[in-house]
Amino acid sequence: MTITSIGDMAQHLMNTRRTTSVKQDLNRLAYELSSGRKEDVAKALKGDFNMLAGVERQLTVLEGYDIASKDAELFLETAQSTVGQVQAITSELGQDLMTASVSGLKASVVSVATNASNDFDAIVSALNGRVADRSMFGGTATDAAPLIDADTMMAQISAAAAGSLNVSDIVTALDDYFMAPGGGFETGAYLGSANDLAPMRLNDNQAAEFNFRADSTELREAMRDTALAALALDPGLNLTFDEQKHLLRTASESLLTGQDNLTTVRADIGFNQERVENAMAENSLSRSSMLMTQSDLLSADQTDVAGKLQAVQVQLEMVYTITARLSQLTLANYVR
Repeated sequence: MTITSIGDMAQHLMNTRRTTSVKQDLNRLAYELSSGRKEDVAKALKGDFNMLAGVERQLTVLEGYDIASKDAELFLETAQSTVGQVQAITSELGQDLMTASVSGLKASVVSVATNASNDFDAIVSALNGRVADRSMFGGTATDAAPLIDADTMMAQISAAAAGSLNVSDIVTALDDYFMAPGGGFETGAYLGSANDLAPMRLNDNQAAEFNFRADSTELREAMRDTALAALALDPGLNLTFDEQKHLLRTASESLLTGQDNLTTVRADIGFNQERVENAMAENSLSRSSMLMTQSDLLSADQTDVAGKLQAVQVQLEMVYTITARLSQLTLANYVR
C-alpha cells in the first residue's frame, strides 16, 4: 500500500492558502452586509451590464429633468405672481378711478391720477423683473429688460398725446401708441424679442410653455389704461376738471373690462404650472422605479449574506483551530 504524504512547507502553504481564501470570503461578505451591495458586480450580472447601464442612464436623464422642472416651476411661479400683481394694481386702480370720476372732488381726482402714475411705474418695474438672472417677459431675449423705464415711456406717451383737442383724441393717441403695429410702443418702448421662449422640456412626454411677453395685448392694454389715467394731470394737455373726470372714467371702464383678459392669462400660466407639478410627480415615480431596478441588480440579500458570514466565521475558526493543532504535532511528542 502506497502512502502519500506532503512536507511541512507544502502543508504550511496549503494552510496559508486556505486561511487566505476564507478571509477573502469573510471580507467580501462583511462588505456586502455593511454596504448592502454586491462586491463583484460583474459576477452578479454575469458580465451583462446592458440593463444596469440603461438604468443608470435613465437616472441621469431624470436628474436633468428634475433640474429643468424646478427651473420651470420657479419661472412660472414668478410669472404668475407678476401678472397677479399687475391685475391687483389695475383692478384697484380701476375702482378708485371710477369713484373719483363721480365724486366731484378735485382732491380725489388729483390723488387718484397721481396714484395712476405710481402704478404705471410699478407695472413697468414688475414686467422688467428677472428670475434666475433671466428676463421673464422679453421672449427669447432673456438677457435684458423688455421695457424701457417708466419715466422715459411716459415722456413718449405725453409726446404722442400732445396736441390732442379732447379726451377722445387722447384715447386715440394712446391706442395708436400702444396697440398699432409699428407704433411708439413697438419701436421705442419694447426692447424684447418678437419670439416666444422655447417650451421648457419636463420629461420625455411633457413640456411647459410660456408664450406671454410684455408686448402681449393684455399687458399693453393694462399699461395703456393706467397711463391714460396718469395723463389727467399732464400740464401739456391742459384738461378742464370735467375732461379730467371723463378721462378717469374712460380709463376706469377699460381697466375693469380688461380684468377678464388678465385672468385668462393667469389661468394659462396656471395650466402650465399644473403640467410642471404632474411632470415632477411622474418623474419621481420613474426615479423610484429605476432605483428599485438598480437595487435589484446591485443589492445583496442581507439575510443570505448574514447566514453565509456566520458560516464563514465558523469555518475560519476551524481553520485556526486545525492550524494550531497541526503546529503542535512533532515526532518527539508522538514517541514520548
